[in-house]
Amino acid sequence: MKIAIDVDDCISNTREVDFAMCWEFNKQKHPDDDKLYFNDSHNAPTIFGFSKEEDDEFYIKQRPEVIKEGLIYPKIFAPKIINKLLEDGHDITILTSRGDLYWGNALEETKKWLAKYGINYTRCVANSGNKGDYCRENGIELLIEDNPKYAKQANDANVKSLLILEIYNKDYQNPLNTFASCWPEVYYKINEMTKQSN
Repeated sequence: MKIAIDVDDCISNTREVDFAMCWEFNKQKHPDDDKLYFNDSHNAPTIFGFSKEEDDEFYIKQRPEVIKEGLIYPKIFAPKIINKLLEDGHDITILTSRGDLYWGNALEETKKWLAKYGINYTRCVANSGNKGDYCRENGIELLIEDNPKYAKQANDANVKSLLILEIYNKDYQNPLNTFASCWPEVYYKINEMTKQSN
C-alpha cells in the first residue's frame, strides 16, 4: 500500500511543546493573564487568542529554539511501527506541511529529525499545502494524519485517511476516514485494510 504519514502531532509530540512554549510567550506578552487554558486546539496559538502577527512572531522565534534544544520527540511506538510498515513492503511517504518560513529548510530539518530517531521511509516531502492534491497526484492510498483539515483534503481527493485520535479531531466524520488511538492500533488497522484489499 502507498501510505503518506504526517509528522507534527502524528509521529511527534509537537503540539505539547507548542502549548508549553505558547503559555510562556503569552505570559511574557500579557503578564497579568492568569487564566487556565485548555489544550483543545490543533494550533496552540489559537488557544491563547494570538493575533496573526503574534502567531508569526511566536513561530519564527520558537522553531529555531525547538530545533536547537531538540524538544520534539516521537510518539510512543511511532518509529517502530513506521519501520515495520516499511519492512512489510508498504511504500512510505513522510508528508508534512512544515514550511520554510518557520522551520528554515523544512525538508532538511525534517529529514534530520527522522534520522535522529531512526525512522525510515521511502521519500520525504515538506511544504505540502494541499495533501489531498499530493496524495491524488502520487497514487497515495492512505494518509495517516492528526489534522482533520488535511484528512478532509485527502477524502475530497477520494483518498482514505486514518486520524490519530485527538480532542480536536474526534468529531470529524467521513466514510473514507477511520481513527486509531495509538500507533499499535494504526498497525492493526493497516493490516486489516491490506487483508480486505486482497
